[in-house]
Amino acid sequence: MLLIIMVFRNLYAQDKLQFSAGADLVNHYVWRGIDYGYSPAIQPDVELNYKGFYVGGWGTYAFLKSNAVYEFEYRVGYTFEKIGLSLQVIDYVYSTATFDSPKTIQNLDQEESNVGHSFELGVIQRIKNFHFAGYINFSEDNDIYVEVGYNYKGFELIVGAGNHEYTLNDNFNLVNVSLTKTFDLKLTEKYSPSLFCGTVYNPDVSAVHLIFGVNF
Repeated sequence: MLLIIMVFRNLYAQDKLQFSAGADLVNHYVWRGIDYGYSPAIQPDVELNYKGFYVGGWGTYAFLKSNAVYEFEYRVGYTFEKIGLSLQVIDYVYSTATFDSPKTIQNLDQEESNVGHSFELGVIQRIKNFHFAGYINFSEDNDIYVEVGYNYKGFELIVGAGNHEYTLNDNFNLVNVSLTKTFDLKLTEKYSPSLFCGTVYNPDVSAVHLIFGVNF
């Protein structure tokens, strides 16, 4: 869900400091083809933007305590508006005790609690309705994830591949084929929440996830 927020948000340079805040309410947390917990979750997001520089925070908090992941991350970056290029660093802090992942590296005993932490460097290039993105996580294995996406009239198609923690055999494989549709709900001139739904297919583990939620 974080990738959808970051890739398709317009980060236009402004002469004044800009602040934005919002949240997604989702049926469960799916990120880059991996399901991180069979629980509805609230995912708040805030960001400050000044002349292309931005700093923000995002989190996901499950409603059901069992079999769920809790995560907070902050990001800093810069967008070169004229060429559509963004560079960013993300700091992840997350619980790892109960999420469903191809690489479950800990005991799933609910009495245990493990916390993970990692940094990631991302590069995003936007060309009209397309985006191309690459990420390297500075973990022990330097996990890599790349994707290409296309956005048209509320439809978002993303195809992504990764290695190590993203796959069962550590090899670089296709892990994320997703198609979502967003419906804008214009309640007032200044407030327009949106509904979204779609499907995510992970060929590496032969898993299909149905996702839906609301952004407000």
